[in-house]
Amino acid sequence: MWIKNLYREWVGRFIFRKLNIGIGTALLVIFLLLGLVVYNNFYSILEKKELELLTFRTEKMKILMTDMMERFKYDSMSLYQNSNMQTSVYELFLPENIPDATEDRKALTEQNYIKNVMTHMLSRNPYISSVMMYRVQDKRLFMESQQQKYRTQLSFPYEPFFEAFPKLYRHPYFGSSDQLLAPEDPMLYIVNPIYNPTSIHPDRVYGYYLVTLNTRTIANEFDSQSLDYRLIIKQKENVLLDSRPEEPSAWDSSDDLISRLTIDKYGLDIIGISYKSNLQSKLSDIAVRIFMILGLSWLMCIIIIHVIQRFIVGRFNLMSKHFKKVQRNPFAPLMPVSGEDEISDLMLRFNRMAQELQNHISQVYIAEIRKRNAEFIALKTQIHPHFLYNTLESLRMQAVISDQPYLAEKLYHLGRLYRWMLQPTDDLISVQEELAHTNYYLELLMLGKSNVIELQVMAELNLENCFMLKFTLQPVIENAIQHGQLEQYDDPVITVAIKRESDLLIIEIHNNGKPITAEEYDRLQQLLQTENTFPEQHLGLKNIHERIKHYYGNEYGLSLPAKQTGTQPFRLFMIFPYKR
Repeated sequence: MWIKNLYREWVGRFIFRKLNIGIGTALLVIFLLLGLVVYNNFYSILEKKELELLTFRTEKMKILMTDMMERFKYDSMSLYQNSNMQTSVYELFLPENIPDATEDRKALTEQNYIKNVMTHMLSRNPYISSVMMYRVQDKRLFMESQQQKYRTQLSFPYEPFFEAFPKLYRHPYFGSSDQLLAPEDPMLYIVNPIYNPTSIHPDRVYGYYLVTLNTRTIANEFDSQSLDYRLIIKQKENVLLDSRPEEPSAWDSSDDLISRLTIDKYGLDIIGISYKSNLQSKLSDIAVRIFMILGLSWLMCIIIIHVIQRFIVGRFNLMSKHFKKVQRNPFAPLMPVSGEDEISDLMLRFNRMAQELQNHISQVYIAEIRKRNAEFIALKTQIHPHFLYNTLESLRMQAVISDQPYLAEKLYHLGRLYRWMLQPTDDLISVQEELAHTNYYLELLMLGKSNVIELQVMAELNLENCFMLKFTLQPVIENAIQHGQLEQYDDPVITVAIKRESDLLIIEIHNNGKPITAEEYDRLQQLLQTENTFPEQHLGLKNIHERIKHYYGNEYGLSLPAKQTGTQPFRLFMIFPYKR
């Protein structure tokens, strides 16, 4: 009963919540089915790729074993070839050539010769762990290993071991043992009998040539990193190598991935195995990611549906709230309208009604209100300058009364400067007037400073009859002080040279402060030549340049002299038309 009441309270009255539950359930079922399909496809692809990789490893091992057998075959044949001593190795195994107990020198020479031969064999085949040669006549065993890692096993019965090999033409013989050498390691060995090539009979074997291969080394060549692959090497039913850690079992009875290749020449089977359990463990991480992604996708779909629902319901709430706003304030902003559906049409019609109401109210009241506001603002702009002038004049008179003529003079200059800046005069003024108020500014800026900057003016013209834009020189002087770091130099001077060239009035400004580098020159030149830029530095220069261009034309404004190599003193030209 309580579930029914809860449904009625939280779901039954809301159509979009019912829709959310239905769509969410359907999407959940679809995503679960999609996850199962993706999982199965991933497993099939991964199994196929794993089998290809296993086959590649098995083929690589087949090539390696074939190469080792060919090397072994070559070394076996070398036993019957003459060496620098004009004696073949096999001759040392013939009974008539075996030194007796009194021939120590011959025995030592023989031992060194066989040792050199075996060492050479080891160097030619790096996968061989050791080389043995057993002589049947005197039961003597010769042995060499890689880096002297192995030695003969004293307790191992070498004589019956070698005598047990069949006396057949079908060789080499393969086998495995973990007691053949010390220390005891599982070894795969390959044996060839040593005959007299001038009279070969199967039962007349004079010795045996044997090489050992460490099975761990071979298994590592097959899989040295992940240990996910296992290797079996067998000859018929004789298992020579099995890298599976569990108890040996029939390799072809399992459901694992298997790749089998055969070296027909030697009857060797190379079998690679990859456990499907390892494959499934790899895929389990992928499966978790797949279902996490699908779960997040399902959750995102629910959130998107909820957002869309809130958007639609929110439009109705927006209309209701806007009705209340218009009721309180007819000049409330219009409702934002998006789309072309029925709700948008309703909102648009209400906006038109509100707009007509606002226009009607504006015609009756707003014109009068704006008129009164304009009068008030005009009165306010008149009051503020007069209040400032009167205050400065009162302070100046107080300084005069207090016998402080220097302070009174500076207050007078400050008042003149503000009056000049705030007066709505013409844009064009004389150069003399611009220089005078620039001097006022510089004097006020240097108040209380010991290193006073001097402004020098050089002109051959009557500056009262030369005209320029108002308030264009002072920002240039300010920029020179700031970027030239004049206050850090001794006897700082800003020189203003005014001259006429044809129909142009040229004002050159330079100082004895910090020189301008080539990089700074390029940046400033690009700033003056680029339209519609608002730099972080030299913004005042850019504004003045644009003012002059807009007032007179593009051929006027600020200009830099020709670029020089390295640093150069800062110089700037202000170019105006010459007008009297």
